[in-house]
Amino acid sequence: MRLVSLLLILIPFLGRGQNAAPVVDITGASIDIVAGTVTITYDLGDAENDLCHVRIQASTDAGFSFMAATELATGSLGTGITPANGLSITWPYAGIVDIQSVIIRVSADDGHTPDIQAMVDQVLEATMASRLANLAIPRHYQAAPAGLAQVRDSIWQQFSSAGLQTVATPVPYNGSFSDNVMGRQPGSIDEARTFTVDAHYDAVANVPGADDNATGVVATLEIARILSQYHFKNSIRYIGFAFEEQGLIGSEFHVQGNFPVWELHEGTLNLEMVGYYSNEPGSQTVPAGFDILFPEATAAIAADEYRGNFLTVVGNTNSQALINTYSNACDQYVPTLRHITLEVPGNGQIAPDLRRSDHASFWDNGIQALMLTDGSNFRNANYHTPNDIVATIDIPFLTQNTKATLATAAVLAEPVNLGADQFDLANAVGLAETGLVRTMVVYPVPADDVLHIKVEHVQQAVFGLFDLSGRPTVPEQLLQAGKDGTFNYSVSNVEPGLYILRMSNQGATTAVKVEVR
Repeated sequence: MRLVSLLLILIPFLGRGQNAAPVVDITGASIDIVAGTVTITYDLGDAENDLCHVRIQASTDAGFSFMAATELATGSLGTGITPANGLSITWPYAGIVDIQSVIIRVSADDGHTPDIQAMVDQVLEATMASRLANLAIPRHYQAAPAGLAQVRDSIWQQFSSAGLQTVATPVPYNGSFSDNVMGRQPGSIDEARTFTVDAHYDAVANVPGADDNATGVVATLEIARILSQYHFKNSIRYIGFAFEEQGLIGSEFHVQGNFPVWELHEGTLNLEMVGYYSNEPGSQTVPAGFDILFPEATAAIAADEYRGNFLTVVGNTNSQALINTYSNACDQYVPTLRHITLEVPGNGQIAPDLRRSDHASFWDNGIQALMLTDGSNFRNANYHTPNDIVATIDIPFLTQNTKATLATAAVLAEPVNLGADQFDLANAVGLAETGLVRTMVVYPVPADDVLHIKVEHVQQAVFGLFDLSGRPTVPEQLLQAGKDGTFNYSVSNVEPGLYILRMSNQGATTAVKVEVR
């Protein structure tokens, strides 16, 4: 398994006229191991001076997730926080053994909602055409393994370049392995709630697979590129599934538990052949019994002389809410896209032609999912043949379908106008010790002009004085102990108050709280 950890906070792309996001700057952090607290100081700015909702979150897994309990934190957090400098939050970190391994994040949102239409409008036909040309190549685990690896690596690279937490998980099949490639965009507020945008990236043997399914991959990559520029309340997973053509192997492997136990799968948008379009009468056919299961959809298709000029949105009974969200997003953000929705009874066993993609793995595991499709072989005669080439793809139709899916994903994930900063507590100042623990004796306390310091077996060390927020008060300096083993540290120019004195020696640090009067 390969992993890229996202430790930088994503910066939202601002469309024209968009309200600027708040700016958070963590200026210091201090740890008090006696009290069991971390105190964070930060500056909060907002161009419009809006009141903000400030949150503190903590990660115990190197920044992969920020799920540690912070509900007992106090100070300048919650709703109605006025932008200002020198704000502080104190967090009791009970239950965390290695506090210096924790990463803290402070975020602020101003209640304004980023413009989803501005996101949608960034999907361009030229970009879609260029991406498609690069991905529509033979790619099969036996007949074209090099092509399959090339497309897999392209997905990995583009997820990683977008700043996503990128993982490639090997999936076994028939004595071979191929990777599910996943890019995760953590939610900024409710990280556990996760929505998925996916497409399988393999093809059947000896075909370029432009429609099946390079179009789905292109759409997924473009959605990830654009949405990764924004903050969302909930998390989004982008996935390139392996071994779909061998029987949904990659998606079934995923839903069986190849994700964090705390992750809640709330809905999946599965892109399966979304680029073939025909306005010719009679270009769209339907499976046997379609008219019985879906009389309204059949009537709509027949009324337009069976033209293959629409996107089919397929959900099961459990996914009706997701169908509604997708249809509403189409109407609002891509109103020129004709789409027809189908609600399949149960998990679709009565209509096997509507289970022929990775969404079915999610249905079978009780997860809402949609298949978004141009109709496969019921419209595209090039399906699973060498004629499934880029020249047969309608780029404007592919672009519109990508826009609609992007809009739906954004609605589900809930964009927030948020700024954030984070701080690695390994760099915090405080009453914590690292390396070889030294006993530091400091007197007098309180001190007037000079602190006298004795440390057993230490003759040279670096000392620094910090305020309780972790900001340096006196620059760190290298001192030599006197003949009696005492260090003399001047505090004559220091304002009265409580401070943290930190000593560093041979990679170890020791800190104590001192008072200057």
